[in-house]
Parts: sequence; structure tokens; C-alpha cells
Amino acid sequence: MSTLRIDADALFRAITASSYKLLAYHLDLETGEVIARTMQPDEVADAPQGPSVKPLPKMGGDLTPKKDAAPFGPPPVTVKKKLFSDADLPRKPAFEGGFWQREERRKPDIFAGGGFRRESGTKKLAEIFGEPAPKKKADPFAQAQAAKPHEPAPAAGPTAAAPAVDETTRPRIPVAGEQQHLEWVAAFARGFGDPEIRDQILAALKTAKPFASLERVLRKHQRMSQQWELYFRRRALDCAEAWLATLNVQWELVEPEGVR
Repeated sequence: MSTLRIDADALFRAITASSYKLLAYHLDLETGEVIARTMQPDEVADAPQGPSVKPLPKMGGDLTPKKDAAPFGPPPVTVKKKLFSDADLPRKPAFEGGFWQREERRKPDIFAGGGFRRESGTKKLAEIFGEPAPKKKADPFAQAQAAKPHEPAPAAGPTAAAPAVDETTRPRIPVAGEQQHLEWVAAFARGFGDPEIRDQILAALKTAKPFASLERVLRKHQRMSQQWELYFRRRALDCAEAWLATLNVQWELVEPEGVR
């Protein structure tokens, strides 16, 4: 049986990919390649639902009108009184004309039959100087559209289901969860030499967002950050080797140059 050569970097990324909830990583036992695929909806565990709570009351109380708000019926409708009655309007024939109306109301419409007419300035200049009117540009896409008949788009049929993964030749690589990561961080902090940095790491693990707090601590101490990355890689590959030992195959991790 030939030895299976596996890329250590690809295996490390697959083991530590706990933040990718929709990706699954498989190991090809024939080529040693780490393959990523998108999981089907039935393979993804549903997120736990939070407790149901009653909605908060509206600010200012309930603004809907109550039935007993008007016990004596709807209020009477008041009609606005006119300043002048119909009998007080002018009845003289002089007021029936349009002399008392506003000036802009009596202006003739310039766009009426004998008024202003829209004309093209280019054509007008061509008539004045005796030049022929410019020809209208032909649409370059008109002939192509006329020559090629319109073909309706094919109806979208049902999408074919993704082929099932053969677990015998491509077993799924287990992913170390967030709790496992926190245990590795705690073990790294307990073995760290500087007590001040150790206390900062352990305090970051007790916060509401431990990974964000740990990232801030790592940015403050560059040398400690490099040590943690090497420790994290070593522990993740130890888990990968323990899983590879259960497959009953001969394997070898291929490390990139410069990584011990």
C-alpha cells in the first residue's frame, strides 16, 4: 500500500475551520487531497431558538380609540360659514367679462394652433444656407435584431441534487469546536512563563466574547502571538494525526519549507 501524502497546511485549515458552518472537509484516500464542499440543508444543524418573550408595551400607552370614548355618539359636523352668500355676488353684466381677471390668465397659449411651433435648429440652419438636411444615423443593432429571430429563454428545470459523498473513499475531517479552542488557549496560558501575560489571557477567556478579547491580547504582545500560533498549529495537527490513525492507512504529513 502506498503512503498517502497529505498537505499539512490544508489539513490544519480543515481541522480549525469551526467558523464555517456550511462547509464540510473531506480527505481523498486515493490522492491525499483535502476537498471542501457545501453541505446540504439537512446536514446543517439548526441554531437553538431563544426563549419567547412577550412584546414590550407601546410607548405612551395604547393609542387605539376606546369604544366608550364618545358615550353620546359622534360629535356634530360643523360647516364653515361663507363670507358672502350667493345673493351678495355681483350681478351686473360688466362683471361677467374677463377684464377683472388676472393678467396671466388672459395670455394666449403660445403652443396653440397659430402660436409657437417647435423646430429643429439643425434643419432650420440647413434651409437658410441651402444645405441638405443631415441624414438620421442608422441603428447598427437594428439589422442584427431583424436577422436573428428572438428565441425564448429555456425554462428553468429542477436543479439536480448534488451527488452523495462516499464516506469510504472520502471520509469527513472532524472539526475542532470552539470549546476545544478555548481549552487549548487555557493550556497555553498556564504553561506560559510571564505571569502578567498569563493573567491577561485567562481574563480574556472569561469575557462574553473570548475570541475577540484574545485577539486584542495577541496584538499587544507580538512575541507571545507567534508562540501561540506555533502551539495552536501543533495541537491541531496532533488531533489530525489521532484521527488519521483510525483510518488504517499509511499517511505522511508534508510540511511547507520553513515550518518545523
